[in-house]
Amino acid sequence: SDDASVSDQEKMLILEGALFVGLLLAAVTAGQDSCNVADGDRWDCGFVGTTQASCEADGCCWKPALLTNSSSNLRDTPWCFYPSDLENPCNDIKWSADSPGFTQEYYDIMYNNYAANLNIDGSGAVVAAPDT
Repeated sequence: SDDASVSDQEKMLILEGALFVGLLLAAVTAGQDSCNVADGDRWDCGFVGTTQASCEADGCCWKPALLTNSSSNLRDTPWCFYPSDLENPCNDIKWSADSPGFTQEYYDIMYNNYAANLNIDGSGAVVAAPDT
């Protein structure tokens, strides 16, 4: 009878181990799916000098950016980017405004500077930085 209980314990350990491995594989696969982002849709997560270890530690994805131009020296450059399941931070940006964002006084100064640099001496030329 003790032999049967040991066998049941072994079965339970095997079942628990299989369940753990299954959950681990599901988590890894889910993470890989969220890193399956087209090159043009990637948002930079790292910075110059970011390593694969620091990128992944920040919860970001690490894959090389494959370029089609074979003469480029950036071919297969490692790229750290946000996963696809990250919410787009640009969705909360207010894209319209009630005013130009600066005072009327500032606008008048800039407009006068702009107008003073158009059609210099009646020639039609535009000066980017006048000498006066």
